[in-house]
Amino acid sequence: MPKPTIIVHGGAGSIQPYIWQEFRDGSHAAAKVGQQVLDTGGQALDAAIAAVRYMEDDIAFNAGTGSALNREGTVECDALVMTDDLQCGAVASVLGVRNPVELARVVLEHTPHLLIVGEGAVRLARAHQLALCDPAEMIVERRLARYMQMVQTRADFEFDPEKDATDDVLPDAPSDTVGACALDSRGRLAVASSTGGMALKLPGRAGDTPIIGGGSYCGPAGAVSCTGHGEAAMRVCLAKYAYDLLVQGASAAEATRRAIDHLVASIDGRAGLILVDRAGNRAWATSTRRISIGIVESLPEDNHGFMPKAQP
Repeated sequence: MPKPTIIVHGGAGSIQPYIWQEFRDGSHAAAKVGQQVLDTGGQALDAAIAAVRYMEDDIAFNAGTGSALNREGTVECDALVMTDDLQCGAVASVLGVRNPVELARVVLEHTPHLLIVGEGAVRLARAHQLALCDPAEMIVERRLARYMQMVQTRADFEFDPEKDATDDVLPDAPSDTVGACALDSRGRLAVASSTGGMALKLPGRAGDTPIIGGGSYCGPAGAVSCTGHGEAAMRVCLAKYAYDLLVQGASAAEATRRAIDHLVASIDGRAGLILVDRAGNRAWATSTRRISIGIVESLPEDNHGFMPKAQP
């Protein structure tokens, strides 16, 4: 059996220098949390969820507490979990659930459905005694300031994640979604992803994160989690595209690079992805300025660069 391993991401975009270290440190810490689960014999799904839950609780990331605000100034969250036997659970447009990734697991393990949204998902969380809160408690000062700035400048929702990568904006340029891909000691694979979505989205908007094959996918060949501009990832089914390359025999590094090449060539999209294959090979690639990667080993000081580019 391959060695148990995990890779996480904390978002992709023009992550500003002011907060880059927070993203690096948080992603690394989340990977360590997930790896500890694996090293003690835990399952891939447990490890991926543990890593994502850690990031949902870290206000640096756009997931759980600290998520981006929608057009009405409210936090609405999406999440998905999936295993290599094609079992999946996802939620979208959820308000007041502390850890949406745990609710996605409830959908997988306790319902016959794949995706539950809105108030129905909140009722499910309540029925399974998950931690709930006033949605206002999930708003943090930095995201609120960013929201106010965007409203005052009449910013649009669907914008290029790179265009405000300058020093004259608040240190919160777009960085969408957190995710983790894990392989355990029994050779099982899993992915978990969570997000607050894009700032100024319409209430009820769901991005790529809870869409099977759009922003997340897992099967016998590997696990994939995407991040960045959700509409772009959905248009090309980015996660499934990368997965299918693994099925066709591509290496992990080749699959990530070719998936991002396809995204850029098709629609000039701005997104990134992480991947682990069934042999435990990890890779990532992005078409954004930066992607926040977490592995238990050390990473280069600034793992970024305009893409296409992949790292083994």
